[in-house]
Amino acid sequence: MQVETFGASDVGRTRSANEDAFVLAPDLGLVAVADGMGGFQRGDVASQVAVNVLVEAISASSALLGAYRADPTDRSRGAVKAVLEAAVQRACEEVYAAGVAITGQGGRMGTTLDALLVVGGTAFIAHVGDGRIYLLRGSEVHQLTEDHSLVQQQLKEGLITEEQARTARNKNVITRALGVLPSVQVDSLHFELDLGDKLLLCSDGLHRYVGMRELGLAMLKVGGEAAVRQLVDSANGRGGRDNITCVVVELREAELQRRAPEGPQADHIAVLRRVDLFAVCTYRELLAASQITAPRAVPAGTLLFAEGEAGRECFIVVQGLVELRKGQTVLARAASGDYFGELSFVDSPKRSADAIAVEDTTFLIIERDRFLQLMKQDAELAVKLTWQLLRHVAAQLRATSEKLVAEPVLADTLSLDVLKDG
Repeated sequence: MQVETFGASDVGRTRSANEDAFVLAPDLGLVAVADGMGGFQRGDVASQVAVNVLVEAISASSALLGAYRADPTDRSRGAVKAVLEAAVQRACEEVYAAGVAITGQGGRMGTTLDALLVVGGTAFIAHVGDGRIYLLRGSEVHQLTEDHSLVQQQLKEGLITEEQARTARNKNVITRALGVLPSVQVDSLHFELDLGDKLLLCSDGLHRYVGMRELGLAMLKVGGEAAVRQLVDSANGRGGRDNITCVVVELREAELQRRAPEGPQADHIAVLRRVDLFAVCTYRELLAASQITAPRAVPAGTLLFAEGEAGRECFIVVQGLVELRKGQTVLARAASGDYFGELSFVDSPKRSADAIAVEDTTFLIIERDRFLQLMKQDAELAVKLTWQLLRHVAAQLRATSEKLVAEPVLADTLSLDVLKDG
């Protein structure tokens, strides 16, 4: 077993039937929660079909999962992610086909689906609908999914406030579900697990009544089966007007000791949180960004790159000090939390200065190709990063212009394209 899993589903206080379904398959590292759509016919069938097909599809890929455990490369990681997404698409097709078979042409069944697959030290998640997945890391709890609902969409577009969202009458209206159409857009994410991490998957019948703080406390202080039961009881005690399903996943330490040697992912996220490029990112987005970073350590005196070289990396300073120099002139210094080389994300320009570590320095490195791939995968994150990047470049341009005006001697030798990015 790679994970310990605990789950429960309850009909609630007002419904006559339970249209939720969940699966615990710790031998596969798989758990999932599905919430059949009560507005359509046979939501209970839809949710059960979805989780059954998911288990079947993941079981058929055991050899590929084993290959990733043995050799967790970027390529094998991508293959596991593709397997999970394909499994969800197959579940969508099966629910759609079952809907046609049971209700006739034009009839529909539907279900939400949240799935977690743990392979080695990596978690892969897939999400469709308004169920949720939470991560407890340290003493903080983070929501890793975004509701596919009309209310959430209106909230993002600024049409309603947080308070209006909490009391909206149309909060049951979802914008994505399995089985309504033969295919569906799936939100997916993968991230490295850290020791002590716990995850919770639930249907909306739970998270409508129980807030993130209470969820986190239950996982942190109670844990296991008792936490599941406590949370379900809390939802029932506050009305229970929907089916309630909750699954808690706790990771075994032995499995996580096979992590890559670069260290806990939480450290990478803590660094990204201090960098203005990622200042407006959610924790889910920081998780995604941390996957494209690679650690590097160099001794004092190391030439990181020379003027005229092609730029294909951005350097984020974790600890230490770097100087950007043109000849004997120091253009800028980068310390902890600073970054340089970011224009390589735009057009791979030639470096306009030398970059030299003047102290023993550690970095997180982001390669251009991996950054662009992340941008393609998440349009909302792409907008945030592009905006922050433009703000950063504009600030550097203003600073350089002011320096040139203040030091006319330098103005004869330095052009405006000599920015801190190198």
